Amino acid sequence: MIWLNVLHMNPVWSLVVLAAASLEYLMPELSRPGVAFSVTVAPEFRCSSRHAKIVRYYRRGVLLSAFAGLVVASGSIERLRGWDGPAAFCTQYVIFLIAFLSARAATMPYRVSPSETREADLSRREPPAVLAMLVIAPLLTMAAVLFWTYTNWQQIPDPYPIHWGLDGQPDLWIERTPMHVYGVLGLLGGIAALLAFFGYGFLFWARRNTGAQHTRYSFPAVWIALFLGAEYFVAASATLPLGLDIRPLELIVLAILTASSLYLIVIGPAGGQAERRPDDNTPDEAWKFGIFYFNPQDAALFVEKRFGLGWTINFGQARAWVLIAMVLAPLGFGFAFVMSIAS
Repeated sequence: MIWLNVLHMNPVWSLVVLAAASLEYLMPELSRPGVAFSVTVAPEFRCSSRHAKIVRYYRRGVLLSAFAGLVVASGSIERLRGWDGPAAFCTQYVIFLIAFLSARAATMPYRVSPSETREADLSRREPPAVLAMLVIAPLLTMAAVLFWTYTNWQQIPDPYPIHWGLDGQPDLWIERTPMHVYGVLGLLGGIAALLAFFGYGFLFWARRNTGAQHTRYSFPAVWIALFLGAEYFVAASATLPLGLDIRPLELIVLAILTASSLYLIVIGPAGGQAERRPDDNTPDEAWKFGIFYFNPQDAALFVEKRFGLGWTINFGQARAWVLIAMVLAPLGFGFAFVMSIAS
């Protein structure tokens, strides 16, 4: 639960800003050959001098976003004192968004009509038993910790530890109250459930490519490893106040998360060969601002992003808004909880 006091760790937020800007800088190279800044273009346009000029100006904006984010993270703005970390991330993202939208507007005159062919396989598949157990195990761990906490309240340390150093010893505590203890467990449980929901949805509610060059599932196994690793890390964090030494497990999980993230950034989609990726065959009109996908006629709940790594929600599906509520609920609860601890 190191992240509970991350709001005031400027070095961490500086790394987040640099990581985000680095990924955004590489995004034009990782896009499909028929897509530029979420606009359908002729494949040869990607090799033109005009596209190179657009990319050059876009990357200048990304570099500016990184510089502005680092300035804010340094704590040099007095009015943002105490919130300079989150403000640095927001500053970086807003400037990046302006650079992206400007590049998208410059690309629009070269837009071509996408292919009318639609290939999708949305047939229902039951998850393998092993995969189901891997997804459920962290949730069962959270339920067991919650039950133990309820039945052994007097054995819970007071004050209640919420942060541990690299030596495995707690170095930050809060008063043992039902709000604090169950607030921590509720927040962790909500995040773990959200990660489990996303993992299942990516596997079985997303469009799957049918081409011979693609795997059985449209979502690569490395993405599943990333989400499962995050889910196990969150669940393992819930056992720390019980006195369990889970540092070896957390180190293994962190290694999986790091390896998965590096694979996605360095190797990239389609094994580092963007030209192997087929056109997504989604209409340009469905991509609002090039980021949000809204298409009620598309049965898929998740679709691959046109710009960036990963997948996004089809906001045209009613189920999507249920998912949004599930995302906002733990985030809102977590924000209120962190603020209560900070006060």
